[in-house]
Order: sequence, then structure tokens, then C-alpha cells
Amino acid sequence: MADIRDDSDLKTLVYSFYDKVQKEERLGYIFNDYAFIDWDTHLPIMVDFWSNIVFRTGRYKGRPFWKHQALPLQKTDFNIWYGLFVETVDEHFAGEKADFVKGMAGRIAATFITRLEMEGKFK
Repeated sequence: MADIRDDSDLKTLVYSFYDKVQKEERLGYIFNDYAFIDWDTHLPIMVDFWSNIVFRTGRYKGRPFWKHQALPLQKTDFNIWYGLFVETVDEHFAGEKADFVKGMAGRIAATFITRLEMEGKFK
């Protein structure tokens, strides 16, 4: 199995991952029924997000935390999200960059949890 090499690989990862997110009961509710995500718009942005992290392309300039702050998130949602992410990476890729994106996803989830806890989001 090959490592993540380029944006085409990131597109495979992002599209496969969010297909799982949409189908997962809890996360699907948040993204589809609560936030009404326009997936045709959101997925290319997520490819840019990961391309910026992995290849330092500079294509993503957003502030993702603020977009998630108003969602009805629970702490356990991040475990589901991270589990699906790792599962998806492992299904498609193996290597240094694959390990890097899994680690970054874990750090992102932990950071979101910490920030949401600091704001009193989780009771």
C-alpha cells in the first residue's frame, strides 16, 4: 500500500472519510440534518485543508474551530470522528505521511475538545 503522495490521494482520503461521516448515525445527523452541509462545496475545502497541512500549499486560510463551535457536539463525537478518520487512512494508505495525517487529526480533535471544554460547551 502506498503512502499519501499528492492532492489526488488527499481527495481519495477526504471523500472516502466524509462518505463514512455522512452515513454514521450521530455525525451524519450533525452534518446533514443540523448543519445542512453542502458536500459539493465542503469536500474541496477539506482537500485544501489537508493539502495545506501535509504539503504546505497555503490554499486553506479558514478558521475551522469557529465553524464547529455552534454545532451540537458532544465529547464522544470526536472519538467517532477520529476513529473513522484513522480507519479511512488505514484502508487507503500506509507510510510516513499517512501516519502524519492520523497524528494531526488526533491533535485537531484534542484541541477542539479542549477549547470547547474551556468555553463550557460540554457539561
